[in-house]
Amino acid sequence: EWDDGNDAMDATLHKEVALPKTIDENLADVDERLRDGDVPYFFHTPRTMGQTVKDILGNCVGLNSTNLTATIEGIYRAKKMDILKSGNIDVIVTQYLHSGAILFDENHRGRMFTFVRHPIERAVSLFHYLATATHEPTYDPDLAHISIEMWSRSKRVEHNWMTRFLSNELEGDLSLKHLDISKEVLRKKCIVGLFDEKSESWLRLERFFGW
Repeated sequence: EWDDGNDAMDATLHKEVALPKTIDENLADVDERLRDGDVPYFFHTPRTMGQTVKDILGNCVGLNSTNLTATIEGIYRAKKMDILKSGNIDVIVTQYLHSGAILFDENHRGRMFTFVRHPIERAVSLFHYLATATHEPTYDPDLAHISIEMWSRSKRVEHNWMTRFLSNELEGDLSLKHLDISKEVLRKKCIVGLFDEKSESWLRLERFFGW
């Protein structure tokens, strides 16, 4: 039998990474078929179509969500309320991927999806947004008076947001372990849409979820 070596190469390229139990057990693998009870789980990355996706889910697809999942405290409150068993919530939206995963169980598996954007483009968008978004808790009027170069060298700038929130290391130093966990979450659990290919990415989500 012919062996072209691809299996050995794939094993070398893909490192086995143990995911946290809540993520591994409560979120379905991306290659598993959708089944009754599965709940769309939108990992909301700032300045990456987040509000647009939420508007489409609510106004166009007709899915109900909750604002409780905007904070970690709200997520734990939603857990106590057992909101998914009520049948009134159709989609969970949050930036707090790991905390939000506690809302799911074997009868209500999370089906994770997200949109990703080039990190430099996202950072530039965030800089201009925070200088004007007076409704945001992180609004910073001082940004209107400094250059983006000054901001990028300051302590105000984000530090590896995606890696931190995908690996649940929101503070402290990051290591290759956190990068590996982040990559494995996306590889194993997440349907990934591209900011630069919005239409194609949304069509993929529509086909998967049957919207």
